[in-house]
Amino acid sequence: MIALPVWALKVSCYYGFITCDTAPGVWPKNTPTVIAYHPPVSTPSTPGSPVGVGSTTIVTSTLSLTASAPISSVSGTASPSTAAASTFVTFTSSASSSNPTSSSPASGATSSSLVLSSTVSSAPVSTSASVTIPSMSSSAISVSASASPTPLSQAAVAADILVIARDAASANVASSGLNGYGIPFTTLIVPSAGVALPDLNSTAGGNFGGIVVAAEVSYDYGGDKGFQSALTTDQWNQLYAYQLEYGIRMVQYDVYPGPKYGASAISNGCCGDGVEQLVSFTDISDFPTSGLKTGAGVSTTGLWHYPATISNTTSTKKIAAFAPATGFSTESVAAVINDFDGRQQMAFFIGFDTTWSATSNYLQHAWITWITRGLHAGYRRVNLNTQIDDMFLETEIYSPAGSNFRIRAQDLSNIATWTDAINAKMPAGSSYFVEVGHNGNGNIENSSDSSNAGWDACGAAIEYDSPLDTPPEWVKPLGTGTNLWPAVPTTYDWTATCTAMDELLAWWTTESNLNKFGHISHTFTHEEQDNATYSDVFKEISFNQAWLKAVGIDKATKFTSNGIIPPAITGLHNGDALRAWWENGITNCVGDNTRPALLNKENPMWPLFTTAAANNFDGMQINPRWASRIYYNCDTPACTTLEWTTTSQTTGTFQDLLAIEKAETMRHLFGLYHDGYMFHQANLRNIDVDPITINGVSAKYSIMQAWVETQVQEFVRLAEWPIVTLTHQEMSASFLARFNRDKCGYSLSYSTSNRKITAVTLSATGNTCTDPIPVTFPVAPTSTQGFATEQLGADPLTVWVKLAGSPVTFTLSTPVSL
Repeated sequence: MIALPVWALKVSCYYGFITCDTAPGVWPKNTPTVIAYHPPVSTPSTPGSPVGVGSTTIVTSTLSLTASAPISSVSGTASPSTAAASTFVTFTSSASSSNPTSSSPASGATSSSLVLSSTVSSAPVSTSASVTIPSMSSSAISVSASASPTPLSQAAVAADILVIARDAASANVASSGLNGYGIPFTTLIVPSAGVALPDLNSTAGGNFGGIVVAAEVSYDYGGDKGFQSALTTDQWNQLYAYQLEYGIRMVQYDVYPGPKYGASAISNGCCGDGVEQLVSFTDISDFPTSGLKTGAGVSTTGLWHYPATISNTTSTKKIAAFAPATGFSTESVAAVINDFDGRQQMAFFIGFDTTWSATSNYLQHAWITWITRGLHAGYRRVNLNTQIDDMFLETEIYSPAGSNFRIRAQDLSNIATWTDAINAKMPAGSSYFVEVGHNGNGNIENSSDSSNAGWDACGAAIEYDSPLDTPPEWVKPLGTGTNLWPAVPTTYDWTATCTAMDELLAWWTTESNLNKFGHISHTFTHEEQDNATYSDVFKEISFNQAWLKAVGIDKATKFTSNGIIPPAITGLHNGDALRAWWENGITNCVGDNTRPALLNKENPMWPLFTTAAANNFDGMQINPRWASRIYYNCDTPACTTLEWTTTSQTTGTFQDLLAIEKAETMRHLFGLYHDGYMFHQANLRNIDVDPITINGVSAKYSIMQAWVETQVQEFVRLAEWPIVTLTHQEMSASFLARFNRDKCGYSLSYSTSNRKITAVTLSATGNTCTDPIPVTFPVAPTSTQGFATEQLGADPLTVWVKLAGSPVTFTLSTPVSL
C-alpha cells in the first residue's frame, strides 16, 4: 500500500488516477478508501463532459531553475540527475467557470488546482519562470507516495509579503495597510496577457512570508471564457505548492464564493442603491493580535459583495458575516479561513478600496495580522493629535455675520475636565490631550485694550494692514516683498505687568492647566507668509518665542520648541520665510492635506521636505495634517453646518456632518495615518451653547469636543487599540524616523523547525540604520537584548531594534505554529 497525504488521495480519486470507493468526478467528503492504485476503466470523454468526469487534462510543467543543473519534463518523479530540483505534476480541468470572478472549475474540489511535487532536495528551485504545458495522456503519469509538496522540516523564510494585483491602483489598495504598519512587501502587477511569477524561493530559502491576491487578478476575456484569472492554472499551482512547502498563508479578497473557498453564493451580489448590509467579524480567534471586536457592524455601501454560506465545513471556518438586509432575511457569510489539508487561506467575499472606504481600512487588519501571524517588522499605532490654532486671538464668526469670538477661561476649564472624561472612554494604554497653537500678540492686544491701565502698561500691540492673498502654491521670488511690521519695536519688550492683565493668560499660567495641554507656536501676530519679507517673518518667529518664554508657556511638560503651525499654512513656498524659521531653530511645521503640493507623493506615511526648486529652500520638514468640516470661523453647530452646506452646495444637519467626518476619520485612523487634525480657538466654545447629542447622550460640548467624542466612541466600538496623542515635536520626530528607517531597506526573516517559527532575524542594507526599526511580537522573545520595548494596553509587544552593522536575531519564548 502507498500512503498518500489525504489531499493527494482525494484529488487522485477525483480525477481517476487511482480506483477508489468514490466515483471519478465526485469529490470525496471524507478520506476515501483505495481499491486499486491504477486508473479505473472508463470510456473516452466527449466535448462538454462534466468537469472531472472524463474531460480532465493532465499536464506537466517545464520550469526554468535557478540551479545550474538542467531539468527536463518529468512524469511525477525526478530523475537522479535532477535531484536538486522540485518538479510538479499539475492537474487541471479543460472547463472554465461561469462565476463572475471565479477562474476555477465549478466542481466539488476544495482546491481546484492542486500540485503534486516530486522528490525535493536542499537545492532551491525558481518557480517563477515561463511555463510550457505539453499535453500528456493519463497513462504517462504515475502517482507515488513521494509526489506531494513536502513541508520542509526546517527552513528560512523572508517575511516579505507578495502582493498580486491587476494594476498599480489595485496594488496600492492591497498594500496600503502593510505600508501603514511598515511591513515590507513586493508587488506583482498582472496584466490581462499574464506575467511570470517572481522567484518564490532561492538558495537562502523562501522569498515570501505571505501572498495576497486582489480579485483573483481576473479579467473579462469575453465569449465563452468570461471572467478568468490572468494567472495560469500552473501558476496558481506553484503558489499553492510554495504555501504547502514553507507553511505560508494566502489571502484573497473580492472573490466569488465557490469550492475554492469552501463556500457557495446565495445571490448574484449586493447591494443596489439605497440598500445597506452591514459586515462584522464573528470570530477573531485565528488573528487575536488584530485587536478587532466581534459583532461591530460597519457599512458596505459602495462595496459590492457576495453573501454566502459555507459548503465545506471540514475545511472552512466563518470569520465574518453580512447582516440581514433587504433581500436577505438571515445572516450570511462574508469571509472565511480555509485549511485545505495544510494550505491555509483567508478569503473575503467583498471588494476593498482603502482610498475612500473606512470599512476596507478596518477589515484589512484581520488579514494583515493573520497572514503575518502577528509577527512582523513594523508596528501598529493610532495617533489622535488635535491641534487648536489661534489661541489668544479673536475670530470673526461666519454666522451670525458681524460677531466675534475669543475663548474664555471657563471654556478651557471645561475642556480640561472633559479631557479626563474622554480618556476614560478609551481603551487601556490610551493617552489623549489637546495641543494648542499660541499667538502672543493676541495676549498683548487684549491687555492693551482692557483698560487705560492696560494701555499704559502695554502700549500698542503689533498692528498692520493684512497682505493680499496669493495663489496657494505661488513661489515667492527671493528678496521681494514689503515689510508690514512697524519699524519698532525691533525686539520683544512687553512686560509681565502688561501680559498679566489678560485673564486668559492667568488661566494658562496656572501650572495644572498648562500641563494638561500640549503647546506650540503659531507665530506672534498670524501674519500670512506667502509674500512676507524675511524681516517680518523673523520677527513673527522670534517675538513669539520670546513671549512664550516670558509668560512661562515654554516650561510646559508638553512643549514643542522646534516646530510651528504656520499661519493659514502659508510661507511654504517662500524661501525667505523658511530661512527665517530655520535661523530661529524651526525645522518642521504642519501642512494642509487638501493641498497635494504639500504631501509626499512617494509615500503618504512620509513627511515632505522642501527643496530649492519647489520652495526656494532645502530641508524644512512639512508634516501632513487633516482639515475637517469644523470651520475655523465657527463656534456653534449651526454655524459650521451652514458653512459646510453653503460651500459644498449640499444639504444636511450637524449630525450628518459628524457622520461624514466619522467615516473619513475612521479611514484615516484604521489606515494608520499619523497626521494631526486642525481646529481653531473658536471651535472650543462650550459654556453658553445648546447641548449636543452624541450616541444618545446630550452635553454642552463645543463643536470640537463633539467631533472628538464621535471619533472616539466609534473607534472603541470597533477595536481595542490604545489611542495616543503626541506633541507636535514627537509627531515630527516620528515622521522623520519612519522616513529614515524606510530608507534603510530593512527586512525580517524567520526560521522554522518542525512547522513552527522559532526565531526571527532583522537585517537591513549594510545592516545599519540611523533609526531603530520596530519588530512586533505575538509572543515575547527570550531576550529583548537591551533594545527599547513598547507595549500599550492590549497591543502586542514592539521591540525597537537599533542595527549597528550586524543582523539581530530573536529567539521566540514560545514557537509560533505554521
